[in-house]
Amino acid sequence: KADEAAVIARAAWDDEKLYLGWEVRDATPWKNAASDPTQMYIGGDTVDFQLATDPAAPKDRKEDAAGDLRLSIGNFAGKPTAVLYRKVSAVKKPRVFSSGVVKAYAVDYVEVLTNVEIKVTLRDNSYVVEAAVPLAQLGLKPAANVPLRGDFGVTHGDAAGQRTRLRSYWSNQHTGIVDDAVFELKLEPANWGEISFQP
Repeated sequence: KADEAAVIARAAWDDEKLYLGWEVRDATPWKNAASDPTQMYIGGDTVDFQLATDPAAPKDRKEDAAGDLRLSIGNFAGKPTAVLYRKVSAVKKPRVFSSGVVKAYAVDYVEVLTNVEIKVTLRDNSYVVEAAVPLAQLGLKPAANVPLRGDFGVTHGDAAGQRTRLRSYWSNQHTGIVDDAVFELKLEPANWGEISFQP
């Protein structure tokens, strides 16, 4: 959305893992003040991957479907930390989020992941995050010629690293809302782009 907040995202996969990478320009890189890892997305800098693992889910849906996920990675108390969110899930690890507009937004599955390999490289005015995520953790079975829909993005914090001030995504441009913990969490599948897994 701006040169000083430019992002490059990359992805690759093999039989066991999905490999994700983000290079992010940021004058105050990799700062996040969240006191709860599940709230890092509102607490400053994070990188983000969103995906519909079910290719049959309607492309223009306004609400989450089974198989939709969000993987958010941030700096929690000095440690790179990954959190997986599924609004709709047969497996339950529920969490309720609230904001000034929405008093109760229930998410079926929220988990801090311990089996994701994460490497963070800090630079003067940027940072790089590399993550290796087990496909089984995502419920993902990539297949050639079966495109899925998803998005890559980041959240940028203020200079003090206290609060998210910019949300920037590859495909979804409806990301102007900040200061609302629910609307910043919600997925917008209708605004996702197409991701093709090539062998």
